[in-house]
Amino acid sequence: MRSFFHHLLLLFSGVIIGLPAIAQYDAGATLSLGMGHGYNALSQSVMSNAFKNNGNNAVSKSNNADYIYLGASNYSRFEEKITKSLMENNPKNDKNKIRSFLSSTRTMFHFNTKSRAYGLKDTYLSDLLATGIAWNWEMYHQTKADNKKVVNLRNTIKSNMAKSTVKSQIAKLSEDQRREWILSFMYNHSMLAQTIKQSGKLSATHKRQLEEMAKNAGVPDIATVSL
Repeated sequence: MRSFFHHLLLLFSGVIIGLPAIAQYDAGATLSLGMGHGYNALSQSVMSNAFKNNGNNAVSKSNNADYIYLGASNYSRFEEKITKSLMENNPKNDKNKIRSFLSSTRTMFHFNTKSRAYGLKDTYLSDLLATGIAWNWEMYHQTKADNKKVVNLRNTIKSNMAKSTVKSQIAKLSEDQRREWILSFMYNHSMLAQTIKQSGKLSATHKRQLEEMAKNAGVPDIATVSL
């Protein structure tokens, strides 16, 4: 059973990390689902200087590249892609347990409720990215992020996405690739959150994973930034 959950963490990295609990995962088997499209570089561009915004910057208007539709069917299809990848990686995996774990992350629910709690929406890439980074920060620091700072983070991300160089990067992605980019980001956070919840405490290993996840999402040091 452990071999299955050793392959579901850090969707933005190639690092495979084993966890001792039954609800383990590793992203190694999910990297082929779209992370070969330069997503790491894109994330770095989108998050450039995201925590240096003093709050006085003008907010760019949302554009078509920022809008994303993620209905329940897209979550289901993405979970099936993860399941298929894991089964191909190791046919001895228990498909039902894989599906059960992915379902238990309640990814769509968490990002919907958390984004609204921050005053954001779950229909824009910039809002979902800010929500995920804020969730990572809260798990790492074990405290609630300031909503105004999270909105300010979103505003900076939105402004970055409006820059011609970043817009051209996003424009090269198909609609499906854009969904896989953000769904990978979202499941990365929700799966680690579920593992931390099931372990009952935040371990040193979990903190290292949160740091690595944030770094690959474009935040060099989640330990030192302020939200």
